[in-house]
Amino acid sequence: MKTILDKINRADEIQANKVELAKHEVKLASIKDLLEAIKIIKGSEGSADKVANVFEQKVAEANKAYTALMNERNAIYKWANNEAPARLADFEKAAKQLGLEINNVPEVVELRKEIKNGIELVKALDGYKKPNDVF
Repeated sequence: MKTILDKINRADEIQANKVELAKHEVKLASIKDLLEAIKIIKGSEGSADKVANVFEQKVAEANKAYTALMNERNAIYKWANNEAPARLADFEKAAKQLGLEINNVPEVVELRKEIKNGIELVKALDGYKKPNDVF
């Protein structure tokens, strides 16, 4: 009888060890899940850093392009609103003193057209907004 009880006790011990092993397997599986999550997040962080760096470079490039555009706008404004009209007025005054009709002079007609185009272009360029610094 002792052998049967020994076998039953031994079977209970084996069953208890199986339960203990199952707990360790669950713990190992949970740790594997955690390690996978850590790996994914670290990978995403590295990827996000790369994308953020590219984004910051593009914003800096956009700011440089905007500055260049506004420099061109200012040059056009200066010539369309100040320099060209002043030169045209000087030419008209000199032609009037000589008794010449300037409305048929091709350069006068073209300059008036370019002044008008320049003023319209400045208005269009004024619609551009500076990119905001986002970092």
